[in-house]
Amino acid sequence: MDANMGHSPREADANAGDLSVTQRVLEELRTEIVTAQLAPGSVIREADVAARFRVSKTPVREALQRLLAEDFVMVFPRRGYMVKPVGITDLQNVMALRSYIEPPLAAIAAKRRSSEVLEQLEASLALQRDGSAELTDRLAAAPEFHRLIAAVARNERANGLLRTYFDETSRMHFLFPEAVEHITSETEFAAHREILDAIIAGDAERASAAMAEHLTESNEALLRSFY
Repeated sequence: MDANMGHSPREADANAGDLSVTQRVLEELRTEIVTAQLAPGSVIREADVAARFRVSKTPVREALQRLLAEDFVMVFPRRGYMVKPVGITDLQNVMALRSYIEPPLAAIAAKRRSSEVLEQLEASLALQRDGSAELTDRLAAAPEFHRLIAAVARNERANGLLRTYFDETSRMHFLFPEAVEHITSETEFAAHREILDAIIAGDAERASAAMAEHLTESNEALLRSFY
């Protein structure tokens, strides 16, 4: 039986439109949380968001449920949602999971490298180090470097998990000045340079080790930002 039977083209278009609106609201809210425009503890109400984006409550509710699943918000019945506070345990858990996933992906990237990917990594690294660039762009370049490496493995489940972990880590950079100093430091740049050089050389073992060392150092730097 045709899976589309029982649904008119207009209904199908409406459903596609709903998904598009939900995705747009989700991306906007997630960005506001990650960049600390919506600070930890901020209350989010469906009606307020719907009015701000000029949409119905349905896509807002769906977007907030996604953010709840991603652990960015908490729900309070009859009161709305609250942006989840950042805790040391949360950071430790995120960085531990990244340390399990990313080193093997860096090794795969060294084996599957292409000229296109290497050019993208070089551009990301150059932007991260560019002191004349906007700070928000420099902060975005750091997780982009990691995303590009992970994408080479073509493991959608890993990429889905890492996107949330990258966003969680990025939020620290917007919340704590000390974390910003680290992400724009020579230490951070040198670590990314070593990872990229290993990938360029096709040295999987070196790339994995460099990524593991980098994540350990980054974790220590982020933990220091709490004190």
